[in-house]
Amino acid sequence: MAGTSTITESVVRILKTPLGSRVMRPEYGSLLYTLRDRKFDDDFRLKATRYTFEAIAKNEPRIKVEKVDFSVKPVTGVVSLSVTLTNGDVVEVTQ
Repeated sequence: MAGTSTITESVVRILKTPLGSRVMRPEYGSLLYTLRDRKFDDDFRLKATRYTFEAIAKNEPRIKVEKVDFSVKPVTGVVSLSVTLTNGDVVEVTQ
């Protein structure tokens, strides 16, 4: 499908960029970086879901998010986000 890789790359870039870190685009990025080293509980899931939806809605008008799922690797604590878009595409982001 044409354009899928660019949308995937755009979503990954948005979610991995700390909000306010770009000088000319301070509204670009997400607040997911604020959740680093936090306990993985219901509050974490709620905030991460909210930050994901907000960042994509604000920065990528071509798509809409349907749902966000999480997984944590037990030993390393690496959190993986699985973002399902309304068109059926799934974007994997590892923080």
